[in-house]
Amino acid sequence: MNDVVLPVTRPGPEIRRSNPEILHCVEQTEKISSIVPMAIILGLVGLSAIGPLVMGHFVDVIVGSLIMYFIAKAVASVVNSLILKPMRTVRYKGAAKTLASQLQAGPERVTICQSWWMGAPGAIAVTANGHVIICDRSTNYEELWLVPSQIVNVGIEREATQITNIRHGGSFTLGGVSGGIFGGYTFGGRSKATTTVIEDAFLEIRYQFERNSPVYTTVLAFGRERRAAEELCGTLTRLEHLPA
Repeated sequence: MNDVVLPVTRPGPEIRRSNPEILHCVEQTEKISSIVPMAIILGLVGLSAIGPLVMGHFVDVIVGSLIMYFIAKAVASVVNSLILKPMRTVRYKGAAKTLASQLQAGPERVTICQSWWMGAPGAIAVTANGHVIICDRSTNYEELWLVPSQIVNVGIEREATQITNIRHGGSFTLGGVSGGIFGGYTFGGRSKATTTVIEDAFLEIRYQFERNSPVYTTVLAFGRERRAAEELCGTLTRLEHLPA
């Protein structure tokens, strides 16, 4: 009688729920954010070139188009700041809240749940049974359930931005007369530069479905909440080192 050798299986990815409506929301928002500024620039530049082009003034077409291009870029920047960014923020915050609620209402009790909206919305949860659930742009908004052995590495990346404000100070001259008024403000005084460093934290989670298979990465944007990123990193690192 021959012994039957069963193949050794490794845990693979488990998809338990998809979110096509959130994927559609993100894709639509990305498309609007890309098309609208381009449409404004092309529209204004095209309209400014019609008149000179009809009259055959080709030099005026070139000069006018260059001038209008910079004006159109300024208009597109204002539209992006006042309309597109607030719209994107509201949509992404709502999507992130929905994802977090779905993960918390899953079949296993959730001990940690974190959502984010910067860049693109997403959520991650850790269950009482040790599963890690990821649902974000990298998974096409499908709930990806991972076991600790599939987590390759967890780390925190930081991005520092320096913002410099320059204040120009004049000097007040006692005894001087300026425009019939005693005392005057003189420009060209000392300048004072103040530099503020803003640090944003990102949590990178690398995972693979099987040994020697491609490694995938999910990036969680924590913004200024560095401590929250470190706490979640510590939790996932402990899971990562659990025996398979």
